[in-house]
Amino acid sequence: MRDTKASRPAVWRSAVALLVAGGFLAGCVAHPAMTGLPPSPNSRLYAYLIAHGMARGAVMTGQIGPEGLSHLVALDRAAQQATVSALRLQSASANRQADQALSSLLADLPRKTPPAPPDPSEQTQKNRLP
Repeated sequence: MRDTKASRPAVWRSAVALLVAGGFLAGCVAHPAMTGLPPSPNSRLYAYLIAHGMARGAVMTGQIGPEGLSHLVALDRAAQQATVSALRLQSASANRQADQALSSLLADLPRKTPPAPPDPSEQTQKNRLP
């Protein structure tokens, strides 16, 4: 008799521990509610203006020559029209078209590699007082 009474609290403890563990695991699987602010309807316009500025900078610095200029202008114009259409319509298909046009414009821009970091010994020499 005494063994069954002693084992009941152990069974209850293990059942409660199992329920608590299951609750934690269920919380890990649950999808969180959306937090934060929704994106601005003008975000594609901002993205276009930034991409346009990048294209302009590439032309001004000579990264894009006269042979690639007409293609870049055509991509920029398509991105501009798609962005204005997405602003006006505010539909999923117009947004996808604007995103695709912006991606094409950005993909056509040359990738500039970052400059190599200076040699540490040269940096030490520059920091010395005369």
